[in-house]
Amino acid sequence: MIKINLYGQDDDKMSKTKYEIIKDFIIEGINSGKFKEGEKIYSENMLSRKFKVSRHTVRRAIMELEFEGLLVSQKGRGTFVAKKTADSSKCIAVLTTFISDYIFPLIIRGIEKVIAHEGYGLLLFSTDNSYEFERYHLESIINNPNIDAVIIEPTKSALPSKNQELYRKLIQKDIPVIFINTILEEIAQNYIITKDQSAVYRLTCSLIKSGCKKLLGIFKGDDLQGIKRYSGFEKACREAQAEFDAIFFTSEEYNFVHNRAAEVISRERFDAAVCYNDKIALPLCVKLKEMGFKIPQDISVTGYDNSLLATLTDIKLTTVEHPKEKLGEMAAKAAVSMIKKTRKIIKEEIECDIIYRNSTKGGLQECLKV
Repeated sequence: MIKINLYGQDDDKMSKTKYEIIKDFIIEGINSGKFKEGEKIYSENMLSRKFKVSRHTVRRAIMELEFEGLLVSQKGRGTFVAKKTADSSKCIAVLTTFISDYIFPLIIRGIEKVIAHEGYGLLLFSTDNSYEFERYHLESIINNPNIDAVIIEPTKSALPSKNQELYRKLIQKDIPVIFINTILEEIAQNYIITKDQSAVYRLTCSLIKSGCKKLLGIFKGDDLQGIKRYSGFEKACREAQAEFDAIFFTSEEYNFVHNRAAEVISRERFDAAVCYNDKIALPLCVKLKEMGFKIPQDISVTGYDNSLLATLTDIKLTTVEHPKEKLGEMAAKAAVSMIKKTRKIIKEEIECDIIYRNSTKGGLQECLKV
């Protein structure tokens, strides 16, 4: 069964709220033995009076702790500390920047397929690529005794994490922690990622080989994937002595960077644009067409991920094949093997294929070679 936890994403501030204070009080009581397994905790009325809050606030705290497997409410009797059963801890948590869009549903489907077969439940958390939400969910995972392993895509991985202390605390719980897509270099012990630098290097080389002489890279600057993809782009351009430049954007600029890139391309007359992913490449193609550019005659455009967006319009993107579902399966298998202690360390990098389509010069010819 898949459970999705998106609590906290409507809060304006992520400082301790009243219901979080109540949660912490109950968790501390359970950990200290004040509230024993199977025993009744304070009533909603008692907690409401103790913390001078409404019963609605108390109920939210209790509901979240029920969701996390720490409490059980019985109608007419009250709320009790959950008893641990043989299967109660068979749960794997997944913390990613997003859940419901772009490549993430396929990654999660791969994870769920494996762990369901192994008899584990799946607990999903989304950070929305926000440190605040990441901190909130890391705390929730750390305080949940029923989680056997955690699969994580960290927030803004190119920057020093604001949640390093929580990551270290999670790893100290002695449960498997596996990073996917990207890592925190100062933290990661186990990971399954793609060879971003290698893929974009080969992609850029193919553009130069097809006749592109002036290339623009458009990369996300606050995650490690973007930095590695840029390094592959830069390496290929320097080796070929091709003219190049780059735009780096942050998570907050994600939805607007294609407009900025189109203006730069129009002004500087680049003949190729190597984009961080398909989510940037497709809007850029649309914008360039609106400005009178012909693709790929005037400019070649590439993406990354081979998402559904890559073939959504008449412009079919040349892109890098992200393994998506396979990556999810590999992460889940790694988590299960580490839980069973058949593997101790997971360090895997996946080589990705390039998918050639009509958004680049020579794309169709390259297709015929494959």
